[in-house]
Amino acid sequence: MPKYKAILFDLDGTLCDTDEMVVQSFFELYKTYKPIKVRTREELYYFSGPPIKDTLKKEFPDYPFEEMYDAFKRVSKALYLPYVKEYKDEIEILTKLKQAGYLLGVVTNKGAPLTKYSLEICHIEEMFDVVISADDVASPKPEPLGIFKAIEKLDIINKKDVLYVGDNDIDYVTAKNAGLDSMLVTWGPRIIKCIKDAKYAVKSYNELGEILL
Repeated sequence: MPKYKAILFDLDGTLCDTDEMVVQSFFELYKTYKPIKVRTREELYYFSGPPIKDTLKKEFPDYPFEEMYDAFKRVSKALYLPYVKEYKDEIEILTKLKQAGYLLGVVTNKGAPLTKYSLEICHIEEMFDVVISADDVASPKPEPLGIFKAIEKLDIINKKDVLYVGDNDIDYVTAKNAGLDSMLVTWGPRIIKCIKDAKYAVKSYNELGEILL
């Protein structure tokens, strides 16, 4: 059984099911603003992971970025309560990980206010010893700065003592760039090209618990 001191999690698609919120947010934006093209639901699933600022600049190049960023925050926040939720058995497994002595952390490309809101909606805000958002680093994932900052705050010296858990290729590359073992979760709608390269792949929180507990 692997024994790590700390487990760091991605947020969207890993700790919080935000896929439908993202899809509905962009459908709303497409009604108001003229994008390069209106994406399908399947395409929008892949908007979860990369920094939202980069996605907005690519999707709406004819509009000032700040206008689009403010619009996205306004539209999406109204959709959090209806659509964002935790995953099956997640709270139970996170609680057991804490009881087993693991340090738990979050490293996400989401901004700090909506990271906090997501954790609150999913009733897991008290589970984590450190939370690193996109606002806390100069460069977001796949740059490893967020992971390095989390490790420093947890006072961990050896990278082999840390596992990073995510749901997409960016998360795998981030862990690799940081020199960490990675676990990829496969319950989301996205195809993960790097799935065979990760140290572990799991289909549920119960399976995650079986490996780590």
